[in-house]
Amino acid sequence: MYKILIVDDEKMIRLGIKAMIDREFLDVFTTETAFDGMDALEKIQNDKIDILITDIKMPRMDGIALIKQIQCMEIPMPATIILSGFDDFEYAKAAIKCRVKDYLLKPVKRHELYQDLEDILNELKVNNQMAFQHLDEFRANQLNYMLLNPNLDEGKIVDLCSNMQIEAYLEGYYVGVVKNCKKIDGEVLLGRIKDFFKTEHRSDVICFLDKDEHVVVITKDNMFVELNEFLGKQRYFSYSIGVSEKKQKLNALREGYIEAIYSLKYHFLFPANQLVFYEHVKGKPTNLTIPVDILKKVVNMIGTEREQEIKLHLLKVLDYDKIAKNNITYMEALSKEINHIIFENTITKFGKESSDVTYLYEKIQDIYNFENFHEYYRDVEELLLRLHEYHKKLRQVYSEQKYMDKALRYIEENFSKDLNLAVVSNYISLNYSYFSHMFKEYTNQNFVDYLKMIRINHAKKLLADSEYKSV
Repeated sequence: MYKILIVDDEKMIRLGIKAMIDREFLDVFTTETAFDGMDALEKIQNDKIDILITDIKMPRMDGIALIKQIQCMEIPMPATIILSGFDDFEYAKAAIKCRVKDYLLKPVKRHELYQDLEDILNELKVNNQMAFQHLDEFRANQLNYMLLNPNLDEGKIVDLCSNMQIEAYLEGYYVGVVKNCKKIDGEVLLGRIKDFFKTEHRSDVICFLDKDEHVVVITKDNMFVELNEFLGKQRYFSYSIGVSEKKQKLNALREGYIEAIYSLKYHFLFPANQLVFYEHVKGKPTNLTIPVDILKKVVNMIGTEREQEIKLHLLKVLDYDKIAKNNITYMEALSKEINHIIFENTITKFGKESSDVTYLYEKIQDIYNFENFHEYYRDVEELLLRLHEYHKKLRQVYSEQKYMDKALRYIEENFSKDLNLAVVSNYISLNYSYFSHMFKEYTNQNFVDYLKMIRINHAKKLLADSEYKSV
């Protein structure tokens, strides 16, 4: 609600104006009265006044002097309406110089007063909205600066909070981070969360977007269960919330943010839990050793006939039950080793044969590109088996080329003899039917035609030789 101060040395007038305003704007304005400029100035120094309605002629300090005194103070100037029982141009000029909203003659006409108040109210709403938007943007910038700079001293943090109009949370506060689903614009999620706190009449809660488009929430009460229920009812929203332990001092804000981000990571392992509190996940053990030897075995099996063993080894490495009992940092480190030992070497050695492989490879670089552990496991296995099949094909091609090179050399050296497909296939120790198919694929000719071509080419060479021309 907005506050109005009515200043007039005549009691009946100031009480009459107060009654008119209370009758029409009871849910919009609270009204106070003062009997002259000195009394009004004291009230203005002790409380924020949004609208000032003041008589001009008063004892001790008149209305114009009061306005000038307020303008010299380091406070926002209230929207001002001048009252006067004198239709005097000099008073009007003085009022104009003081930038008053209107100049009303006594006795005050109800409809004129109401119209002035409606105009001022609309202006106040617009100004307040702009001020809130500016304050929100300023707070977001300054709070992100605090979160990104770990070496700020306590004095600097107190100064920043004072500039942002953030008072100390005497009973402590919590920091929550709501992870933004990539399908939702960050501003949309921020707006929904602000709407929730408005419906709860919580103007003391601070919400803003961090550098990753996640919504950071600072609140003195742990209202995140209620927020989780609210967001859970929103259509098309996919989110998770991490919440810090209770903090006491403002210089612990960054620590609270780090705790909330850390808690948020556990949604990867426990996707059914949209809301994760730091106190429930802190201190988890890190007693697992990364199985580097198994990862290296998997690399050596790629491209062989040991696909089932590859799957079993991957299942052993990514054992969900063991991983879920440990600190999330183990999963992060394990993922990096999988990328380094298996995929970096394999991709470098054998290339990226398709855009699908490239996409999967880039996606698994960060486990938090996935909604949960099981999606990550599925894509890691898929990429591994794709590379495995690709490698098998390469080995097969190399093997076939080795056999064919040997067969073609034998034909070249023995073309004058009684050769047939069976003789050559026996020589290189390949199945007759398989060799027949492979030979045609490799040379684009059947064996008989290829042998004729070799013999004709050699005959041409002999004819071209002068030693045989006369024969």
